[in-house]
Amino acid sequence: MFLLQFFFLFLFGLLVGTFGTMLGVGGGFIHVPFFMLVFHFIPQDAIGTSIGIIFFNTLAGATVYYFQKKMDFELAKKLSLATIPGALIGPLIVQRYTHSFFALCLAIMLLFVAYSLYFKREKASVIEKAGSAEGEGEGAEDHSYSVNLPLGFIGTLLIGFLSNLFGVGGGIIHVPFLILGLKIPVHIALGTSHFILCFSSFLGTLMFLYLGNVQVDFMMPVALGSIVGARIGAELSGQVSGTLIRKILAFGLLFVALRLLLSSLAAY
Repeated sequence: MFLLQFFFLFLFGLLVGTFGTMLGVGGGFIHVPFFMLVFHFIPQDAIGTSIGIIFFNTLAGATVYYFQKKMDFELAKKLSLATIPGALIGPLIVQRYTHSFFALCLAIMLLFVAYSLYFKREKASVIEKAGSAEGEGEGAEDHSYSVNLPLGFIGTLLIGFLSNLFGVGGGIIHVPFLILGLKIPVHIALGTSHFILCFSSFLGTLMFLYLGNVQVDFMMPVALGSIVGARIGAELSGQVSGTLIRKILAFGLLFVALRLLLSSLAAY
């Protein structure tokens, strides 16, 4: 039974990691409803376990991007500091969630993500390019750009809170923020975001572990699968129609959001 569950979770992580990397959106917004709907996790455990998975995923990605020199390391170190309040305070706020309240909030967020993936083609295109950035450019040193650091701190601070309040990682918002808000080159933005989210999720994982909200036996197989899937997704990106994948994912998220809405309304 244990081996069957391990294989199932590994396969889930593999699929999420593959498609998430192909679109550059990560998988946190899929992990949380999956744990709640399939394994009936309480919101706190679903969020904490998802943050732990995101840490391993972004650690692997950040390492690759660092050695490929597709990361603004100095900027990443500075902006990482802005994630500390969200990583430390967010898990404490999460403890006050009720199942119905969080299910409602998560459903609304998933509806927004589904809408963005299906209709906001321009934004999705930017994210998709970032997701396939491994074949572009030679490194951060080849580009000249200036960054509005105060704006970067404010944006990263808010995204850091959102990440730990919902267990979604924040990459789906942070990558477009770095590209469109801070004008960072696409292939540098993804590596920079990976480092920042890795730092944030590491602190968040420590906090959730302390609070007893990380299910390690569920976290590790999904994390291992997502790391393998991320490599596959990076290879497949650009070879498969991103538009078709976005639409399939949007419909899937719509279905999950409706399930969460029904479970939330049933509690009232």
